[in-house]
Amino acid sequence: MSRRSIFAYASSTSLLALPVLLLGACQVEDPTYVEPPSDCTAVEAQNQFVVDVMRQNYLWSDSVPEDVDITAYEDPSDLVRELRDENDRWTRISDKSTSDALFMEGKFVGLGYKTQRMEDDSIRISFVSDNSPASMAGILRGDRIVGAGGYTVAELDEGGLWSEAYGSNDPGVVVELEIEHLATGESEVLTITKDWIDIVSIPVVETFEGPDDTTVGYFVMDKFVGTTHDELDAAYAQFKEAGVTTVVMDLRYNGGGLISVAERSVSLLLGVNHEGEEAYRFEYNDYLGPTEDRTADIDRYDNSLPTEKVIVITSGRTLSASELVINALFPYVDVTLVGSTTGGKPVGSRSYEFCEKLLYPVSFRLVNADGQSDYFDGLSPDCEAADDVFHFLGDPEEGMLAAALGFIENDACAQPAPPSNSVLGLAPFEAVGERTLPNPEARYDVDSW
Repeated sequence: MSRRSIFAYASSTSLLALPVLLLGACQVEDPTYVEPPSDCTAVEAQNQFVVDVMRQNYLWSDSVPEDVDITAYEDPSDLVRELRDENDRWTRISDKSTSDALFMEGKFVGLGYKTQRMEDDSIRISFVSDNSPASMAGILRGDRIVGAGGYTVAELDEGGLWSEAYGSNDPGVVVELEIEHLATGESEVLTITKDWIDIVSIPVVETFEGPDDTTVGYFVMDKFVGTTHDELDAAYAQFKEAGVTTVVMDLRYNGGGLISVAERSVSLLLGVNHEGEEAYRFEYNDYLGPTEDRTADIDRYDNSLPTEKVIVITSGRTLSASELVINALFPYVDVTLVGSTTGGKPVGSRSYEFCEKLLYPVSFRLVNADGQSDYFDGLSPDCEAADDVFHFLGDPEEGMLAAALGFIENDACAQPAPPSNSVLGLAPFEAVGERTLPNPEARYDVDSW
């Protein structure tokens, strides 16, 4: 019997998104099965496995060349990048143990923070994971990174020294950071040790008064991993008890996760009014389509809501399973996007295990009940708003949340106002592109540590 997994991961620089399905089909009955190499010391055998998987199971399998010189690549990852279709930014190879820890066990190794590159090229902390080394060191959202490893940010940029300053992504690696705290304006040098971090996927859950005596539920959802299900249920239990019918989902930093979490998210929002209807469907290539195409239906859970309106806070880091949730909602409920355009990943992947690694070829399109897909350019916001790192997430004065609550109150977008900070006298800012700190291929997020 073979184990088969299905993934819809976010990007090579951001979080994977995957459900795991264990199907009890024998290898001979599984049209997706490819025999892994028996000799993992032979790079050519690994390369041949990659080619075989891509020719059979890749969504754009017809773009894979007939004649691939497997001897020309010293690393299977180099071959994968060469075989990717022009639409594909995501097919990749990952270490199996790292992926399993992240998605199955809900943990990863790091310092536990994300950053935002500002207009003046400074770097601010945008998110700190609960119970992480960064959190325990007193680092907060809005703090500024002055330097790392004895270098200033300018020196790190100019010399390409970020990898040297942060070291390998292993437990016990010590990183020296100079941090300027937003609250005081004072700087200090912190010595922080990387460690395993247990993920808290939903660190903020709040309710606010809405118009006409209604209650608005708000939550930040950072990741879709195996441990997220219970956190989702707890958040929606709180919303149900409060009588919430309008939900604000903050997915600004969510690069994707388990599709099973996406399915549950959709059902918690739509299950009361649309139980049994189509949420979305998986569409494979011509070879696999007849046996593998399937539809995911909306379920009703104990804490499903009679949702009337959904506001989703988005950014360019909102990808994959996060976008899947948004797209699945469109046919059924009033959805408003607040923030900036999402990353644009309307496809997903299966995983193929070989030599203690996992190959994730893009394998299927994700299509909503109205047939909408192919949003490779992202989902555009209805109301533009900037990420305001000078207020904590969940603060109703934080720029993006304020815009969402303002839309609910007035049924109209407010004129976006760049956030400022009176304590430090900072100028208005915008995020600057997707500058990586330092190596997108080595990180789950472009700017997470």
